[in-house]
Amino acid sequence: MRYSLAVTVLALAAAAACEGSKTPAADTSTPAPAPAAAATPSAAVKIISPTEGATTGTDVTVVLGAEGVTIAKADGKKVEGIGHYHLFLDTIPTPDGAPIPPTTKKIVHIGTGDSTYTFKGLTAGEHQIIAVIGYGDHSPMPAIRDTVKFVVKP
Repeated sequence: MRYSLAVTVLALAAAAACEGSKTPAADTSTPAPAPAAAATPSAAVKIISPTEGATTGTDVTVVLGAEGVTIAKADGKKVEGIGHYHLFLDTIPTPDGAPIPPTTKKIVHIGTGDSTYTFKGLTAGEHQIIAVIGYGDHSPMPAIRDTVKFVVKP
């Protein structure tokens, strides 16, 4: 009889443990590393002007704004939360992690800390501008971009 009572008590204890106790067992496994965070997760760039679908003349002034990042002169250093604007006219921007090429007719560094730039003498037709915030070393901040399409009429 004592044997069956002991077996019953052990069975009830095992059943209670399987239902889940309020105190979880200690986890001795190695925790997974935390995912890498974006450089400035709340940072954003906005093309204020021209607006999406706007019709403009051949000289187009681009006005930019930023949130969650300080816009400053390019100083050659990569400092989290500090950058400057780059514009890509009718061309694909540099991928994250690759340096932005020097200024051309289609790629513009606004390394002065300013928030405006005027493209002069654009041809008639549809155009696209992509704004990218880059660090002082001209590498793009990950995923901080804005795009606007507009039409130039002579």
